[in-house]
Parts: sequence; structure tokens; C-alpha cells
Amino acid sequence: MIADKLSNSTLYVKYFPFLKDAFDFVEKNKFNFVSMQGRFDINPLMYAVVETSLPKPLSGQKLEAHRNYIDLQYIVEGYDIIGWKSLSDCKKLYADYDETKDIIFYDDRSDFQIKLPENGFALFFPHDAHSPLCCEFPVRKCIVKINARLLNNE
Repeated sequence: MIADKLSNSTLYVKYFPFLKDAFDFVEKNKFNFVSMQGRFDINPLMYAVVETSLPKPLSGQKLEAHRNYIDLQYIVEGYDIIGWKSLSDCKKLYADYDETKDIIFYDDRSDFQIKLPENGFALFFPHDAHSPLCCEFPVRKCIVKINARLLNNE
């Protein structure tokens, strides 16, 4: 997991060049996200979803993980509190892997939470279990789904 401000995104593109398209999309549209809604294809291995999400009740705050995609979660308005735990430490399966949605859920507790503010982003890799929307108020986000094959230069 990586969490930072959008203004520092170039630091990560240096180590993960495939992130350039994702950060370029966010940078280009950050002032338009307020009026954007839905899915936007960035390239054949990357797409974005712009939406306003409601906070999850305590009982609904499950850890999730993805096998095929890296999540870049950018906060447009509001803030999000996101729990984190290493996927290898997740032991309490809540819902089996859904291949069509590329998601699996666990009922373990997060090891820690981060508060991601407006203009902040977090990257969650396939080995990162995370529980978004632990906040108190609705949050507007742009979530860029990056095919994990890009990690291996495929």
C-alpha cells in the first residue's frame, strides 16, 4: 500500500512507470470529477470509476482484496478512512472470490486505518487487503483499476 498526495505522484511513476496513465487521467480530470459519473476507459489495461459512495456501517466493513487489479483510490471530495491488513494475514474468509468482480472479502480486523483526505490517493496492490468507506459521511472518489499484469511488464 502507498498513500500520498496527488502532488507527489511523479515520485511513484519513477518506480512504477505503468502508473503514468492513471495519474495523468486523475490530474487531467481532477476538477471535472464533480460532474463525472461512471466508468471511463483509460487504456486496454486500465479504467476508472467515478462515484459518490456512502459510508459502510460497522457490520459492513469487510476487508477486500483483488487478484487481477491494483486500486488507485483518489479522493475528490470529503475523506475516506480505509483499513489495511496484509492479505497473507487474512484468515477469516467472509465471501469466496468472485472472478467476474475480481474481489474476495474477509472478516478479519484491519491492522491499521488511514484517513485519506481530498487530493490524497492510495494504491492497493493484490497483496493488500483493504476496507474502504469506514468514514462518517459520503465521499466522492475516482478509483482507477490497473491490471496487475503491468507489474510484470506483461
